[in-house]
Amino acid sequence: MEIKNYGRVGDALPVPNLTALQRDSYKRFLQDEFLPGRRKDVGLELILRETFPIKSYDGAMSLEYLRYELGRPRYTAEECRRLRLTYGRPLKIICRLDKPTGPVEEDVYLGELPIMLGGGEFIINGAERVIVTQLHRSPGVDFSQEMHATGKRLHACRIIPERGSWFEITVSKKDALHVRIDQSGKFAATTLLRAMAEKHSSNADLLRLFYETENMKVTKGSADKIANRIVVSDIIDTETGEVILEAGRPLTEGVIEAFISHGIKEIELLREGEDLLIVNTLGEDLSDSHESALLRIYRRLRPGNPPQVDKARELFNEKFFDIKRYRLGRVGRFRLNRKFNQQIDENEMALREEDLVNAVKYILLLRRGQGQVDDIDHLGNR
Repeated sequence: MEIKNYGRVGDALPVPNLTALQRDSYKRFLQDEFLPGRRKDVGLELILRETFPIKSYDGAMSLEYLRYELGRPRYTAEECRRLRLTYGRPLKIICRLDKPTGPVEEDVYLGELPIMLGGGEFIINGAERVIVTQLHRSPGVDFSQEMHATGKRLHACRIIPERGSWFEITVSKKDALHVRIDQSGKFAATTLLRAMAEKHSSNADLLRLFYETENMKVTKGSADKIANRIVVSDIIDTETGEVILEAGRPLTEGVIEAFISHGIKEIELLREGEDLLIVNTLGEDLSDSHESALLRIYRRLRPGNPPQVDKARELFNEKFFDIKRYRLGRVGRFRLNRKFNQQIDENEMALREEDLVNAVKYILLLRRGQGQVDDIDHLGNR
């Protein structure tokens, strides 16, 4: 007689090695098995290469990074446990100082780098310690929406870098776009657009960037058709040079009569039915050029300092275009390209003008009922 035992059930899947993730990650961080010239730009090698070169104020001297070396541990793991020491290897980097009298190479000792044991643990001051992994917000762009008390949907966008300042773009209850950089006060989003690119610094350029326009004839018979339409560019009197109507302003009957009297026969207008989000934002924007936008952002980031155009431009470039201070990371660049279906080089780690423009355009899509908001609690966004 065959006896069958149903009291035991085998494992459906083999138990994975749960410490392999920690060990492989730390191994990739050190790249100790590779020669200095064959190490990839990841982990410790990437951190050192991003830090160097370090140049003097006048640019006469420069400290260059060449390679790093890991020595042998001074004590064994058991000796470190008994003597309450940290089990590690001496880390030193080889640098070259370029100066007018000639280059000089020296070894610089940085400290002890802890050694990971087979179980994924370290010995720190004689005690075993482990690294606890934690989920955090993934670099990239996330869109969200919230319901106002009036029932209006207010959309928002957050651009999160791997290193540097966060951008938060929100729609106000007055249907205008505001930007907050880190914990600074809010200001008009078009101010940031003007500062990002000098070629889109005028109101007309910004309107053409986000809206479709059309040229309409100005006659007495067309007054009813073009009334209350938004003008794209400034209307200037050719004789006096005075501005009759600024860009982004609606046409009125009195203005149309003034156009006819001044001999203006054709004007560029926004198409009917457009979302006036950018028009409302321009109405709150206190800047009108690239330089004035830089100065306003400088006042927000450095309140109390006397604003100067050169210092404002230097601060803006350091804060958002310097890879050492602002870095999207590979994940951040990938998520931006995927969200906006853009073809920016994956090695471009700084924020580009196209990223900000496409973020604003996506908010306009969400307001039309297209696109979709992101779930920040989804594991794909962490």
